[in-house]
Amino acid sequence: MEIEVSIDKFVIDYKDVPYSTFLRVYMVGVKKYQVKMKIYSGTYSYELHMRKSDDVYIHMYFKNFRETEGHLHILRIETRPEHYSHFREILEMIGIRASRVEFVSCDVAYDIQTGLENIVVIPTDARRNMTHFDTTRYFGRSDQRKRNGYCRIKGKS
Repeated sequence: MEIEVSIDKFVIDYKDVPYSTFLRVYMVGVKKYQVKMKIYSGTYSYELHMRKSDDVYIHMYFKNFRETEGHLHILRIETRPEHYSHFREILEMIGIRASRVEFVSCDVAYDIQTGLENIVVIPTDARRNMTHFDTTRYFGRSDQRKRNGYCRIKGKS
């Protein structure tokens, strides 16, 4: 049996980014990509979603609400690993201004060519209950989705 492993989403934080850099990224993005911006929603003050095409995207989150003082903030970026090269100009602009870059998380996918009835998953955290929806099994509640150990198993019939 062959198993394929891939990274579906890769999240990094750029630290100590000035607001002026975020505005410059937004202006460049508006000229080159389809852009949607949300202000004051969720954990971050600004959400910026850019699309180059239907399947090439990048999500940016700027100024976490826990950052209350100063003019330098965290800029979080989420996308698939292969999409980073499409937004090189923007990422270089941010990288020059940031004091450092930190890895946050990634989603790992295992593609196993067998039926769901042949797969057994035992979570290391016994508090995670398994639920079902259609042909998908979930370990963990929906609010635990971005936390370590959340697991989704899909049948690809």
